[in-house]
Amino acid sequence: MDIDLETLKKHEEWNESYYFNFHDKTYDLTAFMRIGNKVNKNEKSMFFYLMSPHMIAGIKLETPCDGKPLNITGLDYEEIERGKWRLKYTGSIFNPLEKFEFKVKMDVTWEALNPIIDYVECVDEKETEMSSNVVSEHYEQFGKATGKIEVDEEVFEIEALGERDLSLGLREWGSPRMWMWINSQFSRDEAFNITKLSVDQGDIDAGYFYTGSVNQPLVKSDIDVEFNNGIPSKFIVTLFDKKGSKYSVAGEVIRFGMIPVDEKMILIETLSKYNWNDKEGYGVAEFLVPKP
Repeated sequence: MDIDLETLKKHEEWNESYYFNFHDKTYDLTAFMRIGNKVNKNEKSMFFYLMSPHMIAGIKLETPCDGKPLNITGLDYEEIERGKWRLKYTGSIFNPLEKFEFKVKMDVTWEALNPIIDYVECVDEKETEMSSNVVSEHYEQFGKATGKIEVDEEVFEIEALGERDLSLGLREWGSPRMWMWINSQFSRDEAFNITKLSVDQGDIDAGYFYTGSVNQPLVKSDIDVEFNNGIPSKFIVTLFDKKGSKYSVAGEVIRFGMIPVDEKMILIETLSKYNWNDKEGYGVAEFLVPKP
């Protein structure tokens, strides 16, 4: 069955999602953020989180659409040029468990280090159809982030690596049974991203492994996750690209934030440490799982 993209674009849950993350090893500071637009239901949403050894705090909210798809309640994206973005946030973030509030001011430039990969390079027609209730178009890229983040009176001069993604399509959080979205940057020349999406009809795998010259599209992943009280703690990722090459990566969750997305599902966003060929990397591993 062919997917009618124009019909999907008129669906109430049609969504345009802009996501960025980065991790600064010097300060052990992680930022991740998303702006999503569901124009057909007049809903714009965001989240912005910071994680460090001393703080896990964030904000999540929704507003009506207002003609400014890259700006919402203190979070602002500007595409300066192709592959280069200015990310700004001014406002408060919160630790809901400890009732702490942090005043944050961020001004960071995020610049791509590899070509964009289109997930269509990784999937066949059947897998494209299977994923149509979660996303129709999906693009990934890793990069460097430089700039400044102020948290209360503390100033962090950011020199970080991270990932961005752009996804267009239906975003019905309850449609997948689960997804895992995992990325790591080992250096400015080596990084990977993998998504494993589990729906009723089966699994869809897509991503890239970049080693300094070209994105190798990933077509299959085996991910073995160890849980601790319902939260991922360790995982082994075995990746296969289109050429038949195999990559084995071990991951360990350092810290995590939890983001409720609807009455059934919760998003667990982790900072994880990775080992690949005795090289150490850091990145975000995201798990969408049913609420416990």
